[in-house]
Amino acid sequence: MKTAKLRRKDVTSSDIISHLPDDLLLRILSSIPISDAMNTTLLSKRWKSLWKMMPTLEYDQSSCANVGSLGFHKFCERSLQLHEAPLLKTLTLQLGQHSEDLKFLFSLQDTFLQKLVVLKLHQITHYLADSPTSTVSLQSLKSLHLTRVRFRGGESLCRLISSCPVLEDLFLDSVTSSFYAPSLFTILVPSLQRLEIKDNPSTVRSYRRQYHSRFKITTPSLKYLSIKAFKGSFIFYEDMPNLVEARLGVSPYQAYVFLRFLTSVEFLSINIRPKEILLLAEKISHRLLHLKLHIFGKYTRNLLLCLLKHAPKLQFLELQEIQKIRRPTARVRKFNDPLPSVCSVPECVSFHLKTFQWLLYRGREEDKQSVLYILQNARCLKTAVISLSSCSPRRGEELLMIKELESMPKVSTSCKLVVRHW
Repeated sequence: MKTAKLRRKDVTSSDIISHLPDDLLLRILSSIPISDAMNTTLLSKRWKSLWKMMPTLEYDQSSCANVGSLGFHKFCERSLQLHEAPLLKTLTLQLGQHSEDLKFLFSLQDTFLQKLVVLKLHQITHYLADSPTSTVSLQSLKSLHLTRVRFRGGESLCRLISSCPVLEDLFLDSVTSSFYAPSLFTILVPSLQRLEIKDNPSTVRSYRRQYHSRFKITTPSLKYLSIKAFKGSFIFYEDMPNLVEARLGVSPYQAYVFLRFLTSVEFLSINIRPKEILLLAEKISHRLLHLKLHIFGKYTRNLLLCLLKHAPKLQFLELQEIQKIRRPTARVRKFNDPLPSVCSVPECVSFHLKTFQWLLYRGREEDKQSVLYILQNARCLKTAVISLSSCSPRRGEELLMIKELESMPKVSTSCKLVVRHW
């Protein structure tokens, strides 16, 4: 009798789950490995074809150990062929260390490839990846993410990108080509709005030794640019008048390449040498709101004021002086400080600056004068954060430095000064 009641409860519970809306069931399936999601077809007729409508498919070789003798690549190929949703929002493939080629992906039927919106390929480092042939069209693909992918040659990436006519988002992390030659990649995408390029030094060094990536870029519609590749080189063939945000973690010797594209940016983070700050001032957008300036070499207050004069709307300013120049063989020329030509306080300091940060503060006399100038003139300042350098003087001198900072007069009565270690 009790057994019968338990069975009725099981059936009732099963019916409750089965009668949930498709959207909710698909979200549940998306939270488990794809191989387990496919096994739900055994539950009931209600579940038989449900997984085929999943809008997001994620294949991780490390979490698909139950595919049996079929093999991971064959499992991916067959399951993708069975997919029936009219639109596949995201397809993610994360492979193991001993993977084979990805030819199966680009040999699928056009009807499948044409419904892809986001494609993410991860950890394809132990073989040379083939990109699609010229007949393949990823006509709906708007976002392409490649992490630790090695192509047969730079033209393979170009071929892959050219098969995506409406691509808007491109993310490249530790992407390379051959073993014993520099990686040269051409990115020609008129529709691209967001571009991110990263080079992971430990990953890149393991299979490319001294060679560094080179990029030839044509992206006239770009709005967001982020590059974290200190040893890469970049050539841009067209202006980017719509660029709003630029995060340029490149060598300071490469900064000049980007200066002409900064006429419309509102957010800028850049590595730069003192002698190019005046050039930056000439190119910088008057709409700039957020500036992170990492200066490789010594700079002065006069140089800073010349720059701030050209950014009248600036609300956030972060400064970091890096004294070590990363080109030891180069002859370091002394930079002549500009004459103090700014008679009045820059507009951004008087009326707009709300946050001021100084990283690796060393407490030199010139540093004190710069901080004092900001605190005495920034009427709208809310937060001032001074991060002391780890190369600061002995404990007693450090306490004196902190006391000097805390005793500086502030024109903004609402300003909170924070002094901390970097």
